[in-house]
Amino acid sequence: MNMTDFLKTTDLFHGLSDVTLKRIGQDVMERHFGQGEIIFREGDPGRVLYLVKTGQVRIFINGLDGTETSVILLGRPGDIFGELAVIDGLPRSATAVSMEATILYTINRETFRDHMRQNPQLALNFMQELSSKVRHNTRQIDTLTSLPVPQRLARKLMELAQDYGRAESKGVIINTSLTQSQLASLIGATRESTNKALREFRQRDWILMENGRITILDPDALRTQITAY
Repeated sequence: MNMTDFLKTTDLFHGLSDVTLKRIGQDVMERHFGQGEIIFREGDPGRVLYLVKTGQVRIFINGLDGTETSVILLGRPGDIFGELAVIDGLPRSATAVSMEATILYTINRETFRDHMRQNPQLALNFMQELSSKVRHNTRQIDTLTSLPVPQRLARKLMELAQDYGRAESKGVIINTSLTQSQLASLIGATRESTNKALREFRQRDWILMENGRITILDPDALRTQITAY
């Protein structure tokens, strides 16, 4: 797939003409990251916008006590991150790390802003992307402040299954290499309480854990768990 065709499939560049996409594509750079490689750190200068081509990226912040809190997991082609740099140019507010071998597209902040000035549809798409991020973060805050750990875990597993799930004969396998500690940080819980909930889900045959992957065996049970509180 060439650059124009790839951009055409993303929400950020939806509705733009091939001529415009080709022009934008000329300003896009491709970067490769190995598993566990830092893409940028909290406090680094924010000069570029990132789009996921392949792979997975985890965004997290470091607490004062040294603990990590995961903000979001990205892995769908066309997912964007580092978007705040386009708006304010301030240092990065979080750290981004590749979860596996990952290919990213980047575009310079000033160059992207020039394209938005020339293409109102691109500016509108960008605002919609930001709105979607704000809504997601609002839901996350509500979940972390109002639900017990088992409900938080059930909701996050269903989200991960929707975003990264692959249907197999025995269920939906979540195709991500998250550790239990990273999963705990995504739901704002301790590793111990998360492991306890995972163990309970396994004992009830709601999920299967093997080879570092989680398979959803009973999605209806997880949905019921989410609404049980």
